[in-house]
Amino acid sequence: MKRIFDRNLKDLLNPKWWIVIVAIPHTIFSAIVPLLQSEVGSDYFTDATFGLLNTVVLVSIFLFTTGRSQARMVAVTASAVFIWLLTMIAIDPANGFDFKAELAPPFLYKFSINLELAPPLLLWAMLALSGLVHWNHDDSVTTLDVEENSSAEVNPEQQSSQLSDLRDLVNQKQG
Repeated sequence: MKRIFDRNLKDLLNPKWWIVIVAIPHTIFSAIVPLLQSEVGSDYFTDATFGLLNTVVLVSIFLFTTGRSQARMVAVTASAVFIWLLTMIAIDPANGFDFKAELAPPFLYKFSINLELAPPLLLWAMLALSGLVHWNHDDSVTTLDVEENSSAEVNPEQQSSQLSDLRDLVNQKQG
């Protein structure tokens, strides 16, 4: 447990981990179960196929991208789904979304939402946040590169081979 708390926020918001954390429950509860329980052509079936499409996109991002491109794809895709979920919740009166504001003092605000919708909102928000945190992730700098470059000593064989390569290159250009 101590190892978890010793990590920094950027490590905990690794987009690759969050893709897996979101994709598994999303696939089960938003795609597979609804597809098995609904009739072809119903609204429930259409929503489930959209859930399956999101799963394919998440798996594609997981498998075919890394580093900065993965973080940016995660941020854009997860943010779009998160905003879409919020919009659908706000538009559909069956979701129990309610927002009221009193514009006279004491300026009371009332906000309510169906708690059944909180887990998918939280998961997609965390996935989007993980992509945003790693938006400018530098792919070229790794801890191994830093350790190799931090050493000021140069091996004589390395120096000799580098000088020899450079000399050969100059001779080729001149000759």
